[in-house]
Amino acid sequence: MRVHILGSGTSTGVPVIGCRCSVCKSNNPKNQRTRASIAIAEDGRTLMIDTSPEMRLQVLRAGIESIDGLLYSHMHADHTAGFDDLRAFFFNSRRPLDCYLLPEYFEELKARFRYAFVDTGYHGIKPQVNLHAIPDHSFSFAGFEIEPVRLQHGNVPSCGFRVGRFAYVTDFKHFPIEKIREWRGTIDVMVASGIHFGTHTTHSVIPETLQLFDDLAVKRGIISHLAHDVDYVEHAALLPNFAEYAFDGMTIDLEALVS
Repeated sequence: MRVHILGSGTSTGVPVIGCRCSVCKSNNPKNQRTRASIAIAEDGRTLMIDTSPEMRLQVLRAGIESIDGLLYSHMHADHTAGFDDLRAFFFNSRRPLDCYLLPEYFEELKARFRYAFVDTGYHGIKPQVNLHAIPDHSFSFAGFEIEPVRLQHGNVPSCGFRVGRFAYVTDFKHFPIEKIREWRGTIDVMVASGIHFGTHTTHSVIPETLQLFDDLAVKRGIISHLAHDVDYVEHAALLPNFAEYAFDGMTIDLEALVS
């Protein structure tokens, strides 16, 4: 299994428009962050989580030409705004893409991208998707076994996902204690959001994310959804040996890690 970090930034991306801070002015490509998304590839199948505003550029950079399924963590714009670019996958496959999201978000997605779900007289090729509700138990999808975990992002529900011994959780403040007990010692790699070292009411911050990695006894913890407060090089020394920052274009080979 290989994980592609398509985007590693928080909702503003980095650099932030109009900001002159040292990170936003940095020439280090690892400080240049598009909005958060990942793809998981195994045995010729690819599963994507979220469609960021930069989705087209992200999948081109990763060399992804087709996907077999899509998961949405929640409906915030930085995780959904690339929805229209899904139509490019239809050009070749000529079949709708199966997409799982929390059931309470069906109508919101349909309203936001109404033209894709109703006959509006639009003559271009529209995104073709079949919507499915994320269940409250493990399920098989696109050749992957997926275990969802419900999270809370302030007053907004979100969803994290476990695929084998890999887990991806983004846009959350607290992680369910029952899942910590259940998953402890069984996760090789976790990618989790941690926007900066300060405080935040709806997002996990880096010290909290590191505590989650420790609670779960993950072998490798990768912090994503990073704001412009975090310099990839300068702040690396603040992390324990098993943790690191995500960056756009990063790939994680799980088989190589555990072999």
